[in-house]
Amino acid sequence: MRGKCVAGALLLWALAPAAHAWGDTGHEVVARIALHFLSPGARARVEALLADDPDPLTAHDPVSAAVWADRYRDSPENGRRANYQQTHAWHFVDLERWHPDLARACHGFPALPPGTPASRGPAADCVVDKIEQFNAELKPWPGADTSPERRAEAQRALKFLIHFVGDLHQPLHAIDDHDRGGNEKRVNMAGAHAGTLHHYWDDVFVQRLGPDDAAIAATLSARITPANVRAWQRGTPRDWARESFDTARTQAYDPLPPPDERGHYRLSPDYRDQATGIVALQLEEAGVRLAALLEGDAR
Repeated sequence: MRGKCVAGALLLWALAPAAHAWGDTGHEVVARIALHFLSPGARARVEALLADDPDPLTAHDPVSAAVWADRYRDSPENGRRANYQQTHAWHFVDLERWHPDLARACHGFPALPPGTPASRGPAADCVVDKIEQFNAELKPWPGADTSPERRAEAQRALKFLIHFVGDLHQPLHAIDDHDRGGNEKRVNMAGAHAGTLHHYWDDVFVQRLGPDDAAIAATLSARITPANVRAWQRGTPRDWARESFDTARTQAYDPLPPPDERGHYRLSPDYRDQATGIVALQLEEAGVRLAALLEGDAR
C-alpha cells in the first residue's frame, strides 16, 4: 500500500538533530504536508475559514490549528474537565491486537441525534467516526451568507478534522493490547530516555526526522510522488484505521524483544530504524489524505 520502501526514509534521521515532540510537531507536519498538496483555491478556503475564528486556544492558521483538539481536550470548562470527558475517546480507536473489531472499537458508530453538531456528539465514539462526521459537517463549506452559528461549527469541525486525521495515522492510536495503546509497556533504547511504547511512537521516533516541523514537512513533501498521492487517497477512514492497526501490530508490537525481569523492553537499533522510517511514511500518508478530504477528493 505504501508505494516505496522504508529504507529510503532512514536517510532522514541519519544526520538529523533532535526535534520537538510528536504531540505538536507530528500534527504540524501533517498540516504542512496537506497544505503543500492543496490546490490554491482549497488552501484559500481553509485559511479564510480559520482566519476569523475567535477561539483563543491556538493561532488561526492551519498549522497552529492542527494542535487545537489537544488544547481543547485538556482545557477546563467552568472549572471542570468536561472537555476531556467529552472528547478524550475521539482521539483513538482501540482495535484489539488479537481480535480487531472496528464496530466494537467505535462503540457501534453511534448516530448523531438529529440537529446535533458532531462536536456535541456522544463521548463514547472513536476517531474514525469523528473524522467521517466532521468531514461531512464541512459540506457545503460556509460562504459569505453563512450564519455565525454555522460558521463557528464549521471552524470547530475543521480544527477537529485536521487533528484527527493525524491521530488516526499514529499507529498506537489504532491498537490495544490491554495496555492502553502501548501506554503500559515500558521501553528504552540507547540514546533516549526510558518511556512507554506509545510515547516512543508519539515522540522519540519523530524527533529523529529533523530539527522542526517545517524542515520535516519540506523533506517529506519532496519525496511524495504523484503515484503515492493516487494510491494513498484511495479508501476511507475505516480503511485507513485498519492500515494503521496492521502497521502497529507488525511494526510496533510483533518485533518487540522479550521483556527483561522488570517487564521492560530494550529496543534494538534495527527496531529504532524501522520505526523511524514507518513514522515518516505515516506522516506523509496523513498529510496527503487530509489534503484529499479538504479538497473533497478522497475516495
